[in-house]
Amino acid sequence: MQSRFLSPHLPGTACELRATLDMVLAHYRQSHAEIRYLEVGAFDGISGDPIYPLIGKYGLKGCLVEPQHDAFARLRANYARFPAADFVFVNAAIGERDATVPLYRVKPQSSGPDWAPQIASLDRNFLTGLADLVPGVESRLEVENVPCLTFDTLFRTYGLGHIDLLQIDAEGRDARILELFDVTLRLPAIVHFEHKHLSDAAYRRCLDLLIPAGYKISIAKDDTLAYLEA
Repeated sequence: MQSRFLSPHLPGTACELRATLDMVLAHYRQSHAEIRYLEVGAFDGISGDPIYPLIGKYGLKGCLVEPQHDAFARLRANYARFPAADFVFVNAAIGERDATVPLYRVKPQSSGPDWAPQIASLDRNFLTGLADLVPGVESRLEVENVPCLTFDTLFRTYGLGHIDLLQIDAEGRDARILELFDVTLRLPAIVHFEHKHLSDAAYRRCLDLLIPAGYKISIAKDDTLAYLEA
C-alpha cells in the first residue's frame, strides 16, 4: 500500500518519497550486507510492530529498548526464535539523563480498548489526555519506576555501532526521542516514527531535523518514514 502525503508539512516535492518501510529496506539491502536497527518503545516486539515481519526477510539485527517489565519479558520470549547473538534487549526508557524515573501506564487488567495496556509514557498528562478513548483512564493508571538511559549511555554500555534504521514508538515523545538521538550526528539511513500523537509544532520539529539533513519523507496515516538514500 502506497503512503499518502500531507503536503502542508512538506516544503516541496524534492523531499517526498513514495515508499513503505518494506520497500526502503529492500532498496537499502541491495548495497548493504547487514542492516542493524535500534527500536525505542518495542513493547512485546509483535503487537503493531512494523519491523517484526521484516526481520527474516532482510536478516535484520537490532537493539530493542522497552521500559515496561512485563512487556519486556514477552519481548524476550517473542524473539526467542531468532539467533540470540543478533539482538540486544534493554529494559529501560530513553531520556535526557541517566536516572530512575516514573513510567505511567494503564493497568494491564483494566477494561477498555485492547490497545490500552500497550500505552505507557513518562508523561502522565499524555495518558490522562486519552480520556475520550479510555473512559476513566486516570483511575486506571499505575506507576512503575524504571531505569532511564541517555543515547550516549545506551551506545556505550551495549557496544552499539552504526545504526541503519531507527524505529521510534514512544507514545507522544517521539519528537523528543528523535531530537535526543541527534540524527545529524549518527545519520541512520532510515528513520521510522509514530507521529499520530504529535502536535503540529512537534511534528514540524521532526521534519526540520530530517529534511535539511537530506532525508526524503513518506507520510502514512500514523507513521512517518524518512530515508537518506546513499
